[in-house]
Amino acid sequence: MSKGEYMRYKSCVIAMTGVCVALFGVTAQAADVRVKGTIAPASCSFTITQSVFDYGRIQPSSLSATQYTKLERKSTPFAVKCDAATLVSIRTQDNRASSKVPGMMQAAFNSTYNDMFNYGLGVSTKNEKIGGYVMLMSNTVADGKAVRVNGSSNNGATWTVGDGALAQPPHLTSWASSASTAPVALSTVSGNLLVQAVINKTSAFSVGSGISLDGHATLELRYL
Repeated sequence: MSKGEYMRYKSCVIAMTGVCVALFGVTAQAADVRVKGTIAPASCSFTITQSVFDYGRIQPSSLSATQYTKLERKSTPFAVKCDAATLVSIRTQDNRASSKVPGMMQAAFNSTYNDMFNYGLGVSTKNEKIGGYVMLMSNTVADGKAVRVNGSSNNGATWTVGDGALAQPPHLTSWASSASTAPVALSTVSGNLLVQAVINKTSAFSVGSGISLDGHATLELRYL
């Protein structure tokens, strides 16, 4: 190889080497992709304007020794508000269940009001049962339209037309149009929560220096 040919070959090798250096000097680039979200029902609130129903002082002379005595109904507004149309229901819990007087509400109202609709009013200092009360919802309006208060006796598997009375588990209460028993998805529903107390026969307890009514129930908003 002549000197001139060798120099041309060397120049070629140097040029090629420069290209390789440039290629190997490139840094690999990467980008992360993340997929996020939350699967959850719409957020709902449940409010009762006045949660204490106070019957004040009751004169023993106004009560019967042989019959259950119904006191007047008391009422307060309630409201459910959701940030999107949602299927919801009400589940109740009687926190004084051991003080129920069996069969009281069927005698005071009618045969459909079995003990599932009976909430206890506590006991006297001698552990005597004072009475009970029923709870109902009335004048209910959902998203500007009147709705019925319907019930389920099997945790929402099936629904029947109700009269507004709130029963205890496995019962649920919800709202439906007049054309169906199934609950409707709603953004808002409002109405009145009614409470009516019934006092036991005074022959079943001693008034003594006085007895305090002590009903206590929890109303829980549940998603369907």
